[in-house]
Amino acid sequence: MIRAMIGTLAVLAGFAVVERSVDASTGPSGSCKPTEVHALLPRGDIVAVRSGPTPLSPSVGMLRGRDVVSLSGGLGGWAHIATADAPHLDGWVPADQLWVDVEPGRALYSLPGPMGRVLAMSDGDAESFRVLGCHGAWLRVISARTGAVWIDSRRS
Repeated sequence: MIRAMIGTLAVLAGFAVVERSVDASTGPSGSCKPTEVHALLPRGDIVAVRSGPTPLSPSVGMLRGRDVVSLSGGLGGWAHIATADAPHLDGWVPADQLWVDVEPGRALYSLPGPMGRVLAMSDGDAESFRVLGCHGAWLRVISARTGAVWIDSRRS
């Protein structure tokens, strides 16, 4: 009886981890380990950096194509970013305006953390993925070749 109860609790705890981990864009600023990503804009194009995760929030600056930013959270399809260079920006942009390069041989996972399984390995040249969101040190990314997958930003 006790073993059955412990087993049931372990399964429920596992489901709770998966449930919290699957949505990449529900964490507030600071919910992700800061990860370097790039702005996905043609050279010369700009996107407004907003004070909040809505298109109606006031603009606090502009992000230019190929700028490098630090991603630290996500909320409802928006990414919380900061720039290290002057002028320093700290705010929100649509998450799909960001991308990350993944080197060959990098594992692509079904879920973040210990519940995820390796779906594929990146191959060939470095591959660019559009960022969908983040959870801890994990990035939810998508490409035409692999679809939506998770990568561990701590591993190189």
